[in-house]
Amino acid sequence: MRLFEHPVYRASLERVLTDVNLDFLKDASVMVTGATGMVGSCLIDALALWNTAQNTPCRIIALSRSEDRAKERFSCIWKEPTFSFLAQDISEPVQEFGEVSYIFHGASNADPIQYALHPTDTFFSNILGTKNLLDYGLNHGAKRLLLISSGEIYGHPSSMETSFSEDYCGPLDLTNPRSCYPEGKRAAEVLCQIYRQEFDANVVIARPCHLFGPTMTTRDSRAVSEFLRAAVSGSPIKLKSTGQVERSHCYIVDAIKALLTILKLGESGQAYNIASPGCQATIRCFAETTAEVAGSQVVISTPTSLEARGYSTVKRTILDCQKLQNIGWESHYTLKEGIQETLQILSELDRAK
Repeated sequence: MRLFEHPVYRASLERVLTDVNLDFLKDASVMVTGATGMVGSCLIDALALWNTAQNTPCRIIALSRSEDRAKERFSCIWKEPTFSFLAQDISEPVQEFGEVSYIFHGASNADPIQYALHPTDTFFSNILGTKNLLDYGLNHGAKRLLLISSGEIYGHPSSMETSFSEDYCGPLDLTNPRSCYPEGKRAAEVLCQIYRQEFDANVVIARPCHLFGPTMTTRDSRAVSEFLRAAVSGSPIKLKSTGQVERSHCYIVDAIKALLTILKLGESGQAYNIASPGCQATIRCFAETTAEVAGSQVVISTPTSLEARGYSTVKRTILDCQKLQNIGWESHYTLKEGIQETLQILSELDRAK
């Protein structure tokens, strides 16, 4: 059984499709970059599931560097006439692929090991990739581009800041190569605003917090993903720090609902935080909740020097999601519910191999 076929996963996506009316996507072409990543793959699953009930479905154009990974991930829909794949490094100009109605731009290195190993690629792929997608959209009839940015762009909180609203901009350590990711995302956001002013591009920006769920990849080195993989394998949960860093979290399906809501109802030029009010937790709390659900235990471990290089130095990243709620989004999952569903799906898929 593939993830796309899992009844619990499909039911969660069906709920999203009930909550967000996607009739505006009928007969549209939707391009998704970063297609094999955690966010892009779940988004494509939602669109593909929506297509099954439509007389005039949308055309899904999935962009990713690796065709082999894409074939494996999207084997259930690979031969569908509404699905197309383009092997593309978004740091290079986008290959000709015809008109496109909407673009979800989510291609980026998105885990700590990649930031540590490939800071130059992380930085420039965010900037060049965004420019290439903006150019393609302008030249091929795109109605809107949604940039999937990051809550990391806020940097360090001030002493007075309890949560980050979309107008906050805090300091980042420009002497630390780890800033390649948030600074690359900041630059990508500025590019969107430049294209909006100079070329009248219709752009909207999503700033997700720390996402988790069954679409995480095996290459994902983020702490929460390592916790969940360990739980599925029956291993202890390794906490490689004191775990006092506090973050907003969001279950991936709630995040997909947010992205579709922003694409449809977001105001051009505006940014929207994505975070679930019921999913705010320290890293230790996330680890302990995962262990509780899995019947496992948390053990203290020491990170490698490479892992430590990829860690963010920001100690508190809480995103205010009121602006997103104002356009109609609501989260469905608490932290524990999201962890429970993730472990159920992944454990059952693992047993079905």
